[in-house]
Amino acid sequence: MISPYITYREMDSEGRLCYYILQKAYPNYIGIISLGQLENVLASMPVGNYNMYINFYGTLVGRFLPAYKDALQEIETELVSMAEWFYYNRILTQPKKYEKYKVAVTNG
Repeated sequence: MISPYITYREMDSEGRLCYYILQKAYPNYIGIISLGQLENVLASMPVGNYNMYINFYGTLVGRFLPAYKDALQEIETELVSMAEWFYYNRILTQPKKYEKYKVAVTNG
């Protein structure tokens, strides 16, 4: 089965190495993966029981929002799919690498 997403790392404009997930199909949405929830983003989705989020970052051609009806709902749905894919295809394949980001569960 062909994967609907790819992940990649790239330096941002401030010189920080960032981790991204890209939708291969049109409209090629990009999510930036963060530790903790970012503020002032259009949409954000948690990744499993980890302190990681997929945050809307734009599209392959730039940081813009498509101007058609229900675009925000489409983006949120895509972020859910990205978070699930990231969990199954990155975290579960290398659980030790992501152990430190797991949310601690307390009883009580």
